[in-house]
Amino acid sequence: MFQGFYNLTSGVLTQTRRMNVISNNMSNVSTPGYKRDQFVCKTFKEEMIYRSGNKDKSSPAQLGTMNRIVTADRNYTDFAAGGYESTESPLDFAIATSGFFRIQSGNGTVYTRNGSFSLDNNGYLTLQGVGRVLGQNGPIYLGTDKIRADRLGNLYSEDGNNFLGRLSIVDFQNYDEELTKTTGDVYTSAGQGTAVNADVVHKALESSNVEPVNEMTQMMAGERALQSSAQVLKMYDQIIGKVVTQLGPV
Repeated sequence: MFQGFYNLTSGVLTQTRRMNVISNNMSNVSTPGYKRDQFVCKTFKEEMIYRSGNKDKSSPAQLGTMNRIVTADRNYTDFAAGGYESTESPLDFAIATSGFFRIQSGNGTVYTRNGSFSLDNNGYLTLQGVGRVLGQNGPIYLGTDKIRADRLGNLYSEDGNNFLGRLSIVDFQNYDEELTKTTGDVYTSAGQGTAVNADVVHKALESSNVEPVNEMTQMMAGERALQSSAQVLKMYDQIIGKVVTQLGPV
């Protein structure tokens, strides 16, 4: 009976964590460059079930295996590219190939696919709330939003006469091992990545790769699982209460 408590309680905790991941995905449906997270769970190491004799217990026979509880393993980030949406904003950029923008944050260099940039009070290109956008020679100073850009990420004045800088875009060999998601669409890395000649789309943003219908389906399934587990837990509690009442004090 207590095995059932283990299984049900672990199920409730696991489903709750899954629901938190789904909720975070849903809240970032409109975040440019956001990559959905997928919750992955696992079971505790399987236990062997043995049958041994009443007197001679030297040669137990294996009857099978069982899993104690289900628990969280990790969140897997799906780095599949999202679609692209034209914005007509001169400070919006999307990466049509693999790669990440480099941002100078207060905690060092971070990486993102979110190209929804703006100008800070000093005229530097910046990702709001994160830091200044890095070019090949440091933070990019524009001083104005009247600019042009080519497919390589080179930035020019609107008349094309003045070169203002080039977006620094890097890529990594293994996203799962080298990148750590911090907040939504921003990642950190112990390495620096490799500079790449990415295909940059000016006046456009990469959409989130979250599929709202799929997330809603998973959310509904999770809610049903939580409700079922809660109902069965209540039944277990009632049964144990009756047993204790009938047996009385020991």
